[in-house]
Amino acid sequence: MKSNTLIIALVSFVVFSLNAQIIHVPANQPSIQAGINAATNGDTVLVDEGTYIENIRFMGKAITVASMYILDADTNHINNTIIDGSMAQNPDSAATVMFINGEDTTSILNGFTITGGSGVHFPNWQMMAGGGVYTYNSGSKIINNKVINNQVEGNQNAGGSGIQCIKGADITWAVIANNTISHNTSKALG
Repeated sequence: MKSNTLIIALVSFVVFSLNAQIIHVPANQPSIQAGINAATNGDTVLVDEGTYIENIRFMGKAITVASMYILDADTNHINNTIIDGSMAQNPDSAATVMFINGEDTTSILNGFTITGGSGVHFPNWQMMAGGGVYTYNSGSKIINNKVINNQVEGNQNAGGSGIQCIKGADITWAVIANNTISHNTSKALG
């Protein structure tokens, strides 16, 4: 019985891997969010060097969003592939990267400079939180990034200007490894 279960799991993994695709930004999709929207579980959104002025959400998908760093470990890709969240359409939802739809550690962010975020309004604590990366009631894997120059200001409370992980009712895990997190500021105005 165990060997049948192992065979089924192995076949499922192979089929899942064969269906995975690489979505190139901007060659296949014009923005990182468009790449995420087009992706399905197991896909990789591979981002060319450049500055992308957007605020992205993983939309609950088990995908990898990565710069070219993932291919050759050249840290210049991290420096030159920038997600700038400074032009958010909604000031209450202005983290540069958001994991807020039940993601887990199979949702991977790898190899970017993440900057310009100003946080998400978290009403339970009357707080703005998570300028660079905001994770709420979700998991994530945040590796090999520079999270710099994000600024969170709140009327009463502010926090997590670089990375903020808030656990909700569900058990969630975040892996945060090999990142540079610097020059981020939080300020309560009240």
